[in-house]
Amino acid sequence: MLEGIKPCKVMKYFEEISKIPRKSGKEDKIVEYLKNFAIERNLEYYTDDFRNIVIKKEATPGKENKAPIALQAHTDMICEKIPESKHDFSKDGLDLYIDGDFIKAKGTTLGADNGIGVAIILAILDCEKMNAPKLECIFTSEEETTMLGAINLDLGKIESNKIISLDNGKEGKILISSAECNEWKGKINFTRCQSNQKGFELIYDNFKGGHSGGNIGDETRGNPIKLAMEIIKKLGDVQISKIEGGSRVNVIPRNAYIKFTTNNTDAEKIIKNEIAKQKEFYGKEVKIELNKIDNISNIIDKESTKKIINFITEFQNGAIKRDEKGIVLQSGNMAKIQINEENIEIEFSERSNVYEYEKEYLENLNSLIKKYDMEILWYQNLKGVPKNEKNLLADRCKKVYKELFKKDLQEVISQGVVEGGFFTSKKPSCEYVCIGPNTFDVHSPSEKLSISSTKNIWKFIKELLNKM
Repeated sequence: MLEGIKPCKVMKYFEEISKIPRKSGKEDKIVEYLKNFAIERNLEYYTDDFRNIVIKKEATPGKENKAPIALQAHTDMICEKIPESKHDFSKDGLDLYIDGDFIKAKGTTLGADNGIGVAIILAILDCEKMNAPKLECIFTSEEETTMLGAINLDLGKIESNKIISLDNGKEGKILISSAECNEWKGKINFTRCQSNQKGFELIYDNFKGGHSGGNIGDETRGNPIKLAMEIIKKLGDVQISKIEGGSRVNVIPRNAYIKFTTNNTDAEKIIKNEIAKQKEFYGKEVKIELNKIDNISNIIDKESTKKIINFITEFQNGAIKRDEKGIVLQSGNMAKIQINEENIEIEFSERSNVYEYEKEYLENLNSLIKKYDMEILWYQNLKGVPKNEKNLLADRCKKVYKELFKKDLQEVISQGVVEGGFFTSKKPSCEYVCIGPNTFDVHSPSEKLSISSTKNIWKFIKELLNKM
């Protein structure tokens, strides 16, 4: 379907890998595909125990003495779908379609993050007219969840001291520095009480969601978990029966559900008034619904309910600090909430481009965790890419882009966490940049990839390699 779209080879490979299930942590099939790709073209390759695969291509005649270049993309994808979708990410390929300048997937995430990066690299490896130095093409695993691939990649086997990542979804911008990210999963224990009361259920759905790094500065996306809990707190006397929302720690939640009882006689009036305000701000397409329930038989004890409500409402969420240009330098994401038999589990994260901001935030968050008796079940720190003032690779990229398109390639410092943080921490002298075509609403079923932008990046990367 996509092969008639230029650049044809890029689209051919994007369509092929879109047929392969590649949920984060389940990349075995895409690794096998990449192995066969290398074997069919007599290219050297190797894999490791973490589902990373590196494919090498020798330099074009005349460029044997030039320094090798590394290209990098991650093979996994975020698997989100609309509620009515029957798609099974463990076995089904994506159902792609074209909508104007965009490629989308029916009812699911598109996986252009970072499938389009993989496809571009494969097209480069398969391009006979490429006049390039030796290429080391790195395909990493689990970028969207644990960063396990990047953490364990043996950079000692990589000759190049210059790494170009294809994981930036903004054409015309070159990522030279990224945020440090901290992610947690905690629990608050509770006891259940028997009840025979009337109550309510508050339902949120169809919010935009999106990437907790790339989209966190867009206030119109909202956070249903936070919005719902802010209404609940206004009622005062509340006991929660059930609560859930969100999907994973690096995704802005699109939904939330709370079932609760309250002794506040004005509860319905207060809630409806707050819902009206939220709908006015977030738009008619979002779903915010209040229903009465005649009998709620099982509720969480009052003290634990207060801890849950207070932790979520006091958690600093969204864009927290920006620079003078409005660029987000620190953010938080209240990502997922799930109720179990004896506890409630909450997943949340923080990103900072400035160490002092991170330090202050972590001190406040640790106080909040202790204050509300939260037990941390899981934590990980994802390395940021520090700005390299002597990044000659970035300078070369900007020069070639200006020559091609007659406009500047803008340097950016991103809230998005990229694998380059682990590369540069292992090889501090490494020059790292991250580029890519325009993608929108990644990590959500609304994800889309610009065809014209992909064409521009294909033209740019070929010219860049030819001039290295």
